[in-house]
Amino acid sequence: MIRGGISFSFADALILGCALLTFALAATAQRHGGGITGGGLSGNGRPTGVKEDDTLKDFHQAMAVQATSQQTAEFQAATKSTEEAKTQLQLFLEHLHKGNIAAESLHREPLDRALENARSGDKKFQQGFSPAQKSGLRDIAKRLAKADSDLEQEEKKLDQSLLLMVASSEVAARAESLGKALTDFYNQQLALGREMSITLANGQDLAFTLPLASHPVSIAKQTIAVPVSGELAQIAAQGGQRTFKLQLTANLTDLQQNITELLRTQLDTSDNCGQRIAIHQATLAPSTPNGLLVLKLHYERWTCSQMFGKQTSNELAEGDGLVEIKLTGSVEKPGTLRITAAFGRIDATGMMAEALRSGSLGENLRNVAAQSVLTAAQTASDFKTTLPPAVQNSAVLQSARFQDTGAGTLTLLLEGQLEISNEQADTLANQLNQALSAQGTPPR
Repeated sequence: MIRGGISFSFADALILGCALLTFALAATAQRHGGGITGGGLSGNGRPTGVKEDDTLKDFHQAMAVQATSQQTAEFQAATKSTEEAKTQLQLFLEHLHKGNIAAESLHREPLDRALENARSGDKKFQQGFSPAQKSGLRDIAKRLAKADSDLEQEEKKLDQSLLLMVASSEVAARAESLGKALTDFYNQQLALGREMSITLANGQDLAFTLPLASHPVSIAKQTIAVPVSGELAQIAAQGGQRTFKLQLTANLTDLQQNITELLRTQLDTSDNCGQRIAIHQATLAPSTPNGLLVLKLHYERWTCSQMFGKQTSNELAEGDGLVEIKLTGSVEKPGTLRITAAFGRIDATGMMAEALRSGSLGENLRNVAAQSVLTAAQTASDFKTTLPPAVQNSAVLQSARFQDTGAGTLTLLLEGQLEISNEQADTLANQLNQALSAQGTPPR
């Protein structure tokens, strides 16, 4: 007896086959940047001009090179190292534009170290590729290797220029070329990530990396660069609302390198009838969770008197001293960043010690130190420059502390929280992807 209809097992197989074909078509469209065009579906139910075996081939290739969760984490670490190298190069260029090309004063060690970490991090990431990934990603890997080689050559050219102490214009040109090579290297990294489906943000992600923000800050008529990086990590979700932990890190390297001159401009005085202050040296370093400012200064106290209608000046005291100022970050309601300064060790005697501990000199030193650091650090707390528009009005700052990120580099870590809807998360992801695309997309 012949039964009408299709058996259960065959129907399941048919449904599964259709689902796989549909998924393959979607994957192909996603990988090539668009949907099916040129006439839609033909009468036999197949896409016009698209062969089914080609579609399935693309699908299998996409699956073969797709990154594992561990590779995703390693890729994010590798690109973060490259972003740090871009930050350090930017700080290096700031010094060049100020006309200071002495290698010892540029503190190039952070740049050299960051470039090495970026290149080695990328190589380590690619060493973990499976045979299928090595085969499927061969072309983009070659382009990335070429960018790595170009980056190495430009770094060597810059090193040679500095060793030969050539003209500042030539050093600047070499640094600009290095910047272009580093940007190309970064773009090729991003292209590799896109091939492995691990770079674009999605509204359902539990964590987001914020784009690097850097805006110049003016302190005592000098311009300081303060790069700010950030991350969002989901800590709770209820219904359509999601809560994220916010972390923003302000890199204060440029402030550290310019702190002596900044304080001299604001503190050096030469009164005929009063205090004369000269800052010999200032160092700003991390002392987690605080910052530590150490000042070496010269102090003189003068008095004036009138005799026979003529004013004369007499020195009452003179000496050199050293003071330590502990800087502490905090957040006051409603989310206002504050930096406080307190004396630690004071090596001084006589009138100088008295002026530091209880006089106007000590108060002025603390106020200027706190305000200088606050002006630089406030860049990170300005959500209009550090956060994408989708979440600028949803973030609340909660705490601030200084930290050491290695080699004495001082950073200020700001932590907070934001609550957004699922719709805002989708918008956030789109804005992050737009920022990523704006950095430049290498041709396929």
